[in-house]
Amino acid sequence: MKPLRHDVSFVPLAVAATGIGVFIGMDAVMKGLVAFYPVLMAVFLRYVAGTPIVWAVFLRRPQRLGARSIVANGLRGGLIVVVASSFFFAVTILPLADVIAVSFLAPFFIAILGRTMLKEPLPPRVLVGLGIGFIGVLVILHGQFVLAQRENAPLGFAAALLSAVTYALSNVLVRRQSMHDSVEAMVMLQTTAAAIVLIPFGIAFWQPVELSHIFLFALCGLLGTGGQLMMAWALSHAPASRLAVLEYTSFLWAALFGWLAFDEIPTVSTIAGAAIIIGACLVALKPPGTSARGRASARGTIAAGRDPGAEAKASPETSDGADR
Repeated sequence: MKPLRHDVSFVPLAVAATGIGVFIGMDAVMKGLVAFYPVLMAVFLRYVAGTPIVWAVFLRRPQRLGARSIVANGLRGGLIVVVASSFFFAVTILPLADVIAVSFLAPFFIAILGRTMLKEPLPPRVLVGLGIGFIGVLVILHGQFVLAQRENAPLGFAAALLSAVTYALSNVLVRRQSMHDSVEAMVMLQTTAAAIVLIPFGIAFWQPVELSHIFLFALCGLLGTGGQLMMAWALSHAPASRLAVLEYTSFLWAALFGWLAFDEIPTVSTIAGAAIIIGACLVALKPPGTSARGRASARGTIAAGRDPGAEAKASPETSDGADR
């Protein structure tokens, strides 16, 4: 069993932020595709397209897989099916930006689950950042929903909320499973499992695919796999609670892709909410130790390959086996 890593540098944060942006790019492409095909068929093809890619990545550095790894990652693959299907069902009812806004609840679930399942610390600055970020979400939601009257909107919100909860659970499970498996193995197993689970649904809802759309499904497979690899790597190197607030940056990515792909111009409330969200990120992601002495000590422990306070976190007496 590998110990959980606690990288205090900004590298895992940068990788996670990029991974989120890649995911939003895939979401934008998939939103266009589900307008032509049933949701479950589209999700099935997205994972079918991604399976050869994850196997190619895995075989570059193969890992011997035991029954525990196959079962754990396979079950998480089934969870990923729920995440993707509920999300893309929601975007058939609500605008992409609306669903992304609802998904901002995920950091709260990630931080709570990271604490309860992994016994990770929940520093006060993370709670403050999450609270500030939620205010930004409310600003955005007010601007988008105050005059909105949509049929089936409650169903769309329920699907978006289900996606946020299961996404948070999946992220925390990735971090716990990273003690046993490599990033490549986790992504390969979950993607393959998702494709297998979706086979009967893909067959049941199958309809002919246009040639131009085959390329777009392949692109979704590539983007989805890249995003999974980046997020899995980041979650295996840094606490889930520290990465949680980065989920708020997904709205910034959504605004960018919405403008580029759909000519959607962010509103004043969107810009104001985004500014608040950025402030939340700066608060929550502030490195521990602000004094000169603290910074020097932190630099020393990082250079030595250790996390400040790692000894306390790694103590067997205070660990339940899910955290070091």
